[in-house]
Amino acid sequence: MPQNKAIKKMADRVVEGYEAIHQKNYGRAKQLLEPLRELLHQEDRPNITFLSYLAIAQIGTKDIENFLETFEELEKYDAKNVKEEKLKTRVAELFQELMESLGDTRIGE
Repeated sequence: MPQNKAIKKMADRVVEGYEAIHQKNYGRAKQLLEPLRELLHQEDRPNITFLSYLAIAQIGTKDIENFLETFEELEKYDAKNVKEEKLKTRVAELFQELMESLGDTRIGE
């Protein structure tokens, strides 16, 4: 049964991370989700939902470099359902906003 306990603990951590995103507590979400990346997402088993939430947490904490890496990874995969499509669209919108803000910053220099 220890394996079931570990799986439940990991699932609880993911749920808590997703809830933290909805509460706009991006630092807490990032803290909960980032350590699970290697477990929950692999190229042969992509997890679009997880990557999307992680990307939102990263941009929410102004972790631009990791956000860009996660966004690039996320773009490799096609959404399998409407929920994944909406999440991917939201992350793409955040990317676009970031690019526009970088463009605006450079104009003023």
